[in-house]
Amino acid sequence: MRRNRRGKPTSTGLLGVAAALALAGAMAGASAALPPDQFYAKAAPSVWRVFIFDATGAPIGQGSAVVIAKETLLTNCHVLAKAKAAVIKRDNVIYEVRLQYADPARDLCQITARNLPAPAVEIGNSDRLTVGQRVYALGNPQGLELTLSDGLLSGLRKDQNGDLMLVQISAPISPGSSGGGLFDEEGRLIGITTSIIQGAQNLGFAIPINWLRDLAARSALADKVHAKLTGGRAESAFARAELPAPAAPR
Repeated sequence: MRRNRRGKPTSTGLLGVAAALALAGAMAGASAALPPDQFYAKAAPSVWRVFIFDATGAPIGQGSAVVIAKETLLTNCHVLAKAKAAVIKRDNVIYEVRLQYADPARDLCQITARNLPAPAVEIGNSDRLTVGQRVYALGNPQGLELTLSDGLLSGLRKDQNGDLMLVQISAPISPGSSGGGLFDEEGRLIGITTSIIQGAQNLGFAIPINWLRDLAARSALADKVHAKLTGGRAESAFARAELPAPAAPR
């Protein structure tokens, strides 16, 4: 710190100290990137397998889901399609789930599991993503429970209005990864892994986590459309997860 001839700090010195303190505070408040083992330990308790069953109780499909709040998980609607019943499972612990919100047009569904003790993940912001940042994918590809992969965010696919529609990633995912979590290096959930391009290498996609913000409102609108197209007939508690075909013209 500079001092004048009387030994008092100069304004230049005070500004330098203030800048240093501000920088230190910003660095202290910033989240640190997690190495893979630490990320896994943090996120794994919040990622579960989803099993769906037909009317006879026979299993007909599986996927993944991520805990985002108390007793609340996100998954893809296509994971729940055709289900008459569904459960989540980890380490031979099973919880029955119910459909809370469904936005089949965006393939985003929210389910609940009563008495589920699993911790919620930290929610990130998909509006702040950048191509080239490192990402982690955690799910259950091919039924292999809690498989971790990493890679780069390789593209931000937007519609004609500039709205983010898909997050393209190089982190390997496979069938069964649907509904799993896409995380940034700090362990924040930034997307739900959704699809791959068959026959291509490391071309995976996730839906942006910010779609969660208007899931409840869009679900209410989707429910009205579903009721209108089906005449109010729901074949199961998970029928709202399916996108109904338009009524045939008369």
